[in-house]
Amino acid sequence: MPALYPCSRDEKEQGRVGILPEKSSSEEKYLMSQDIRIREIECKSAIGKCGFPGGGLCINPYVGCGHSCVYCYSRFMKRFTGHTEKWGTFIDARINIGQVLEKQMRSSRFRGQQIYISTVTDPYQTVEAKYGLTRSILKVLLNYENPVSILTKSDMVLRDLDLLKGFREIDVNFTITTLDERWNKLVEPNSPTAIRRLQAAKKLAREGIPVVAMMGPYWPVFTNAEALFGEFKKAGIGHVFTESFNTTGGNWTGVGKVLRSHYPQLLPEMQKILFNKKGFYGFYSQAGDKMRQASKKYEIPVTAYFGLGHAAKFK
Repeated sequence: MPALYPCSRDEKEQGRVGILPEKSSSEEKYLMSQDIRIREIECKSAIGKCGFPGGGLCINPYVGCGHSCVYCYSRFMKRFTGHTEKWGTFIDARINIGQVLEKQMRSSRFRGQQIYISTVTDPYQTVEAKYGLTRSILKVLLNYENPVSILTKSDMVLRDLDLLKGFREIDVNFTITTLDERWNKLVEPNSPTAIRRLQAAKKLAREGIPVVAMMGPYWPVFTNAEALFGEFKKAGIGHVFTESFNTTGGNWTGVGKVLRSHYPQLLPEMQKILFNKKGFYGFYSQAGDKMRQASKKYEIPVTAYFGLGHAAKFK
């Protein structure tokens, strides 16, 4: 089993499958393709080990993600879950995760450890409006003193502000890589806009909830560090993380398709940067300089993971 996701194939076989129904009024502002298949499954464990730098624990209420981001690194999960469908076309809802988590958190082995929600899915994708699994997780964790980090691309997190305000130590991390909404729509087709994420960040910050921005992947052409940091400052974001684009594991396939269809003039430049050793290191070296300059100007700390694990293809 992988470190990030504790759900066995046996659990998947218990599932019930269906097509996403017409959106209810509470879901209308969150986009999803109508042909995404939803499966309800029961899990045996709610908690897994996190593979992030620094370690910690992870809780993933769903398998797969309806945001259908073409560059998503989490597609590697298909190797372990038995899915053969295209990434972004299926979601497994782990409908008993709240009850399982409540039992597991009684163990002293998890006491005080950092918990991430979620690492290989989005906890606030559209189906969360129906299932409320992330909310059930938060209700359990409220009874413990573990530091919690929520990782999302959705402003649906505002729904749970009442719970977030009760935590002793919690932060919300929004992935925001560009202000170019056309590019966003093409590579993150079912995700809320960057503007909505920034507005949500601002509301959370005003309520005293620490907010972090994940500026990753740092895109050639489409990521403008100066412009993004200006918006981050307005939104009250307190820290920025960024990383280079990982082209391995099929992550490039969808991006290349988008470029060929909508930005053919940019395809050669992107390929030169991302697949050429000199181009890669040259570009991300300059990106690092831009990040440091913006960090200093707007007084927002930054942590960059340029080339960490992504540059192995050049060795």
